[in-house]
Amino acid sequence: MKLELSDLNNGSVYIGDKLNVSTKFHFDEKTSILWSGIQLLAHSPCFKEIQIAKNEIFCKGKFEPGDYNRDRTLLITNNVVPTIKSRNLNYEIKLTLRQPHPLHPEEEDLLIHKTHEVIIKTKQFGLKKKPNPISFSMSGLNLMISKDLFKPGETIKINFTSDVIKSIEIRLLQEANVVCYCDAYGQNCRKVEELPPAIAGDAKTSDIDKGYLLLKIPERAEPTHNYLWEPTEKEHWGFNFGDYSKWFLQILAKPKTGRELIKFDIPITITPSPIEQENEELDLFSKTPGSAPSLFEGVSSKFQKTFKITSIDSDLEKYILHIKNISKSKLEGVTVKVIGLQEALFETAPILAGFNEWDVGVEKEIEYHTKQNISALISIFEDNSQKSIRIQSPVASDFF
Repeated sequence: MKLELSDLNNGSVYIGDKLNVSTKFHFDEKTSILWSGIQLLAHSPCFKEIQIAKNEIFCKGKFEPGDYNRDRTLLITNNVVPTIKSRNLNYEIKLTLRQPHPLHPEEEDLLIHKTHEVIIKTKQFGLKKKPNPISFSMSGLNLMISKDLFKPGETIKINFTSDVIKSIEIRLLQEANVVCYCDAYGQNCRKVEELPPAIAGDAKTSDIDKGYLLLKIPERAEPTHNYLWEPTEKEHWGFNFGDYSKWFLQILAKPKTGRELIKFDIPITITPSPIEQENEELDLFSKTPGSAPSLFEGVSSKFQKTFKITSIDSDLEKYILHIKNISKSKLEGVTVKVIGLQEALFETAPILAGFNEWDVGVEKEIEYHTKQNISALISIFEDNSQKSIRIQSPVASDFF
């Protein structure tokens, strides 16, 4: 058995976009599996996997020897935290195949994995915030700044006046850290180390008559943000995972008399620099060549005439589907997922059959075992060309 995993986004994807993944399965012999799919994973500070998104490839089923190629898509929702390598906030795609133990079925299932690192980027169009002037007075020190919103590389001019100080120092400080709230630790993860503010810049003077200081923001300053992701699954509610970056100016002034230092902080906001468009305008209204189709996307009428369910038989515990290839060409890597439909609303457990090759005019037989009374069978076909089709076939209600 051999698995291959690659992403069609060249290792990176923007928040709000789709991550397109290509997978290849090679089975040397007849193989039974329990499940296969892809996951987008992050890791908490205690190294526990955090599942951000998931998409199934194969459900429980049996495969003929051969190759089965499938593309899948993961939507990167708008609340996903972008990659922040400086704080080990990284992502990977994991391809998983679960199968019963081939020699000892009573033992734990076998898990086969393939992983691939992916970088998640944010579309930095700037914060929707208007700049406001800053005017502050404390203990005889008057301080004025024309705005509180800055870009990386910009120089801040801090005007000041005072008759009571002999020197002044202004520091640019950043507070940044990972956020993790989980049940394992009751609230805030104890693996998250509390970090002191980092000094990103400093300016000072004893020439009080000068009346201003200049402080440059580093070109690579991390923008102000407060990202927070939480799972949609009900059983994981209460878990939060995120990251924040806060900036402020720390004012330190020595008075002419006395030893007590005048000290206070002023919060500021650093906006992101605009990203390179990379032909983004062209892609807004056109599908990228490497994008993976969804299950019902691009199903042509020609492909809809590829398969025909010639008959559905039944006995006390199973339905038997006879399906014929009515196309003009041999199909490769075909899978048929069969689901029962109860009262046109509820689905029963699916099964899957994989066929390495399906010649023109050949009829295949699939057994769907169930003890439940169903009104229809749904058959979902896929092949190595990434075409897919869904056929719903009614069945007699008095089979049981």
